[in-house]
Amino acid sequence: METGKNTSADRNRKQTGNSEEIVADSAICTCDKGSKPGTFRVTSQQKIYCNGARKLVATDQDKDIKSLNFGSCAAKNNGPCSPNIVWSNTYNKIAIKGKMYPLTVKSSGTCKAGGGRINIQTSGQQVVVKPSSSPRKANSTAHKSPIFTEEDWKHLPQEDEKSQNKRVPAAVQVNNVLVNGKREITITPYDQEELLFTTSLTAGSMRGTGVKWDVCHGNRVIAKGLTEAPARTYFTKEGTYSVYAYVHKPGSPKGKGMVKITVSYPKFKSLEWKDENGKPVTYIGLRNKVFAHVSLPGCKGISVNCRFYYNGYEGKTYLSALTPIPLSAAGKVKIALSLSSDQLKKIIEDRKRFSNGQKIRIYLELSSRHWIENLTKTSQHPILFNDKIEFRSLIIYKDSDCKEKLQGGIADSGSMVYVRVSTANMETGKIRLDVYKHETGNQEEKSSKPSPIYSTNSPVNSTGVYKFSLTLATPPYKEGTAYKVVVSWLFSSNQSSNGNVNNNTGRQTSKETKQYILKGKEILFSVKRHIPTPKAEPSKANVNRTEPEKGGCPRCNKDVTLEEIKRICVDEKGNCLIKDTTMIAAALPYLNQYRKKVGINTCVSKAHFLAQIAGETKFYRLQEDFTYRNWKSMLTHFSSYFESFASIEEREREAQRLSNISIQKGEKYQKIVANTVYGPRHKYGKQHPNKDDGWRYSGKGFKQIIWKGNYKGLQDYTQKNFGVSVTWVGNDNPFLLKIDPRDSILSALAYWKKKGINEIAHGITDQNVDNVTSKINESKGESIRAPRRFFFHNAIKVLHVKECLTGNHLQEKNKNCTFDGKFTAHENEVYIDVITPKNRDKEGPLVVFDNKKILFITHSLCRGTNTNRLKKGGNGDTPTGKTKTTYEPKKHVGSTSFGKYGLILLEGIQGEFLTATKNGRSGIAIHSGHTVGFADKINDNGMLMSTYGCIRVYNSAMEKLGELYTKYKKEGKKIFCYIEDYNGDINDVYSFYEFKRDGKDRKRNARSKKQ
Repeated sequence: METGKNTSADRNRKQTGNSEEIVADSAICTCDKGSKPGTFRVTSQQKIYCNGARKLVATDQDKDIKSLNFGSCAAKNNGPCSPNIVWSNTYNKIAIKGKMYPLTVKSSGTCKAGGGRINIQTSGQQVVVKPSSSPRKANSTAHKSPIFTEEDWKHLPQEDEKSQNKRVPAAVQVNNVLVNGKREITITPYDQEELLFTTSLTAGSMRGTGVKWDVCHGNRVIAKGLTEAPARTYFTKEGTYSVYAYVHKPGSPKGKGMVKITVSYPKFKSLEWKDENGKPVTYIGLRNKVFAHVSLPGCKGISVNCRFYYNGYEGKTYLSALTPIPLSAAGKVKIALSLSSDQLKKIIEDRKRFSNGQKIRIYLELSSRHWIENLTKTSQHPILFNDKIEFRSLIIYKDSDCKEKLQGGIADSGSMVYVRVSTANMETGKIRLDVYKHETGNQEEKSSKPSPIYSTNSPVNSTGVYKFSLTLATPPYKEGTAYKVVVSWLFSSNQSSNGNVNNNTGRQTSKETKQYILKGKEILFSVKRHIPTPKAEPSKANVNRTEPEKGGCPRCNKDVTLEEIKRICVDEKGNCLIKDTTMIAAALPYLNQYRKKVGINTCVSKAHFLAQIAGETKFYRLQEDFTYRNWKSMLTHFSSYFESFASIEEREREAQRLSNISIQKGEKYQKIVANTVYGPRHKYGKQHPNKDDGWRYSGKGFKQIIWKGNYKGLQDYTQKNFGVSVTWVGNDNPFLLKIDPRDSILSALAYWKKKGINEIAHGITDQNVDNVTSKINESKGESIRAPRRFFFHNAIKVLHVKECLTGNHLQEKNKNCTFDGKFTAHENEVYIDVITPKNRDKEGPLVVFDNKKILFITHSLCRGTNTNRLKKGGNGDTPTGKTKTTYEPKKHVGSTSFGKYGLILLEGIQGEFLTATKNGRSGIAIHSGHTVGFADKINDNGMLMSTYGCIRVYNSAMEKLGELYTKYKKEGKKIFCYIEDYNGDINDVYSFYEFKRDGKDRKRNARSKKQ
């Protein structure tokens, strides 16, 4: 043996002599349990060579699938070979790395995995690289890598091989490499396809120039520096292999010296049921044909059989004989299923015999004499037998190919739309389509039945699918009007004998024939209303002015634009989330016309409104979605409904049940969930006594209005305050909120005004947003609140809210409430609002205000000796929340820790402060005293000193606070203190109040125990 260098390996060769023939890479072995011979691939070591330094020596540690693969294993029901070999009769005179012993042709092995006996047929020491018998170019070489037989090892060395040690010019490179004539191929363990690698070299190469090979499986190198093309046995594991060919330097995936070989194990991947047009189906009916689309990757060259069956009353009942299926190269096949009259009769009889009303499902059974992974899982994908006569879907499309749905139910006047109707098991008669003008109000009170403005019909066909076109020209279609499309089946009495026609039928009779009508589905749409551009009112300022008028913001009165909305409703990467702008574009004129009636006349109030609509509907989802894949989310979102169940177990069980229903496709499943969570069991369920009221009055419009009482209240409020006639209650009128842009936006504006939301929509903090959200959605979950905060901060930037708030025109505006908007001063109240940075390392403003204006602003510090705000005697930071107050002007007067002007004692009545008070924490007050650097003096020369959890102000400020407290207390006013954390940049607060920061203030790091 030799290593190609004069090393210790040469000494090993001298010890070996010629007594036995050493086994090397590419040796041929057989296993009495395997389906084919295996070609040795040495993976145990990469140093010791034989056969002229060209072949790695095999050892007893080459014992698994990395080294040998015998195809399929008879001991494993023809499953893939996965050997675990124990070798005997090794050459024990040499130990490689001290623990591995070479194999000789006399060695043999036993497989512990399958019990097979392994024998070595050839040593592998005579393989050569042969030039192609008919190369296209003088510098092209073909490397053959078959599943080897013994004859392949008997070639004598060629002259070209002897010249391989000649020096090769450095410029020579592999110009191209192909395997079986391609850059990429896919093979399977069962096919017998040979691998023929062909390389071409750059100019200047000599005949017989040696090419080296590297093999990678994924990101792992499994062979490096091979002097011949890799054998088929290198490619045994599933996945993609990269094979690099090179002369001097390894290739790269970007170069031409690389091919890819994908090994695909036979497996069942998928089964989908589709109709003749390739669209998914869930059932097979009386006469229609369906197709099972099966994907079996890696099954090239494998015979697979199929047959259909169902579980009948007497057990498994086959519908077809066992038939071979022709697989494509990719392992895909389409198998047709249709039922004969006898089969239909037998299935219906079996179904009647089941006492529990069991449904009949038809299964595809696949079988093969070869092992195919997950082949039995086809039984998990049955198709339902359904002989019920019904309308399955009714959808309006914008295009004749029925690919683009009519979003929002709004169509342009004069356009053409297409109504697609899908039916099941209708064999005779006609499908009729009627279009009615959608009536508002209570139709039961009307004396006559309305007549359709348009009718058409089509004979029943074999597919059950019909397409009708509607041209929305005037007349009969009018702008701004809603219409209802109704489809029906007209048939004679002969098909109703199977008992599967529901009771929603009317009958027209004569002496000769009996005609029936089965009313089907309904759908609403509206013709877009043309909105003229409003004329500017001469008595009012132009909304597009660029300069403020009398100190006003030039943007507050400016119309909201679609471009602004699209920039607000985006994800974190800036991608617009509005999938369809049809409804919001049509609704914008109404928003700009009526927003001032509800007080949305400032930049910040516009930002709040738009952020909430973005969070509610993304400006396009105007029907509440009841799909919940996570049942725990249902528990949170519909907590009021689940509270009606006594135990946690019952609530969770019901949530899981509804979640399973909600994830099924189709409007009927959405209706089931809506009618349940908004049904009679809910505490407000008495509002919905009629069938489908839960669905009818579920969330609709830009602000998802829920409950019939809200629909009625907002309807009346809109008529009274906006002077607009609307009808949102009764029959299908609630659906106007999702198909009519005017009604959709008016309902949102009416809700905003009726609930008093605009009164608190003026701050720019996260707490401000949460306060507004609480008025719209009772849930406190972050999944509801966090997106609205995100959209609001987008709106601040897009609408330039900060520039608006810092303008002089707001000096006296919106200052009669706390900064977070949570509390507003009434006529007999005064508030001391303390706004502090959340980490308490700096000062924040202290603002005193009544119901008319700001009375006083100063600096304050709410920092204790630690961050625990609730602990009794803990001396932590000042708790947040609302408090009662008591002024004691003479307490601790003259003390350097408290100053000369007494203190204002605080007692919690809300928030953290209330919890702290209940825990026994007391003595928290507003007071002054010595400042940093002046411990023995009462002055304001240093910055504010930390306390044991009180609110520290400067001595001059405490004097003013005492005067104001005494004055307003004599006037009989209640005086509250409110401490609030601000999590943003405290400079925003100073800017809002146009108050300068304390020039002496700086960040405090350590928390001293001495105050």
